[in-house]
Amino acid sequence: MCCSCNQGKDSNPVNSIFSSDYVDVESFKEAIQKDLPPCNTDDSTFNRQLMKDNNGLLNTAYAYKLNEYKPIWMDASGLKPSVTLLISQLKTLQEDGLDTGKYGIAGLEAGLQQFQDQKEHPFDSLVAFDKDLTNSWLLATKDLLLGSIDIKKGDSLWFARNDSSFYGAALLITSLKADNTLPSLDTFRPDSKIYDQMKKALINWQDLKNDSDYVNAKQHIATLKNDSVLMQVLNKELQGVAVSEDDTVKTLKRWISTYQYYHQLKNTGTLDSNTIASLQQMPDDYIRHLRLNMDRIRALPRNLKGEQVWVTIPLMEVDYIKDDAVQFHSRVVVGKVSRQTPTIWANMTNIVFNPPWGVPPTILKNDVGPGVGKSGGAYLAKKGLRAFDSKGKDVTSNVNISNYKRYTYRQPPGADNSLGEVKFNLPNAWDIYLHDTPHRENFGNRYRALSSGCVRVQNPKQLAEIILNNEKFTADKIDTIISTRKTKTERLGRRLPVYIIYATVAEDSVGNQLRYLNDVYKRDESMRKFY
Repeated sequence: MCCSCNQGKDSNPVNSIFSSDYVDVESFKEAIQKDLPPCNTDDSTFNRQLMKDNNGLLNTAYAYKLNEYKPIWMDASGLKPSVTLLISQLKTLQEDGLDTGKYGIAGLEAGLQQFQDQKEHPFDSLVAFDKDLTNSWLLATKDLLLGSIDIKKGDSLWFARNDSSFYGAALLITSLKADNTLPSLDTFRPDSKIYDQMKKALINWQDLKNDSDYVNAKQHIATLKNDSVLMQVLNKELQGVAVSEDDTVKTLKRWISTYQYYHQLKNTGTLDSNTIASLQQMPDDYIRHLRLNMDRIRALPRNLKGEQVWVTIPLMEVDYIKDDAVQFHSRVVVGKVSRQTPTIWANMTNIVFNPPWGVPPTILKNDVGPGVGKSGGAYLAKKGLRAFDSKGKDVTSNVNISNYKRYTYRQPPGADNSLGEVKFNLPNAWDIYLHDTPHRENFGNRYRALSSGCVRVQNPKQLAEIILNNEKFTADKIDTIISTRKTKTERLGRRLPVYIIYATVAEDSVGNQLRYLNDVYKRDESMRKFY
């Protein structure tokens, strides 16, 4: 227990941690070990168990083991200053869209108040308070670093891995031992511009939730006749967006058009039914939407800065980012609903000019088989496909519905090749990559979920030129290479991560404001049960 050197006549188990000369560390050690699960660090699976520790108790046990089972948040003179700092940091987590009730803030505040108001404390409450502080810090930092839920529970096509390892217990104990400094929660937050924008937007929606005039106008938006009130609503929801103003009618139309852009609606400039339905969404709808998408960002690598290619699937656009700025922006075509593009990230290894195309298993099953069954060899001729046996012999003329599964199929390079003239390889288990396409007419469509799963890029030669950034691959020289119709592969020789992400919040084209996107694959619907 926590006691003074001279307990005197009183054997009461209630003791003061403020008037004591020291904390009875041995009693604390014995009590805390009984209160926590075993911590077998010699087990080869121990680190994986730490990562999967949803209630945080194993991480808490590990922290105390690293601290030799001594108190973490108190010493001989009482509670450490880090206690109040922790509680204040935990309160800020509502700005991260996290459920702050999970971290027991109210209980920690009550415990702190009790310790501050009373000179004497039951030993059991002393042990429990120290443990609760540790558990809350570890739960919060793990949620920030890895996400508060396993995204795959609501999205079976989420395969992007978080490459972070959670060593919160070690960091906590090392920092507190060194100089009693509590590691900042920023150590664990995503280092990402879009995450910061989501935090800012979340705060704005939380403020609007308490704006009675705004909420009242939202509730009557379908019948609202006052243009000035409508513009006030639009202005509050588009804070930070510059809209040029003229006379009232033209100004209102511009505001509506701007709103439609930021909500991925058809740009009519009028209050059509889709725009009214969107405007009827209340702040709580946006808060929930942002919480969901912030967890998606947390489920990715913590550091999302540096050179990268970023594809937002619902937005159906791609950015090449370097030096913290968008260097290339283009429309893309993503997988149709029946063949959805999965969420992945992988490193681009090379760029192929005049790529041949080998038919993947899914397309062989869903397209080539039915095509051959219906039209025989005429289907292969129409698609420009050649069939090869296991020895590499061309057997195209022999293919029929009974034997087509025996062979592999390829399209030679050419303008009609399904991959077009440029392919960006990023090896992954799902055979997803970026490429050109002969079907360029689709880039003019608003709805571009039309591919078999891979990502078709509108301006692939321009993207190749800017990624390679080499005098051997200027626009003219790329055209010359392509004109030969010979396959040429150029290895990058550096790490270039490509993020293909299903997120229904994205930055606008200049990176200043968030856009709220359509749930094209209905993955938000299955995720909402967690938020």
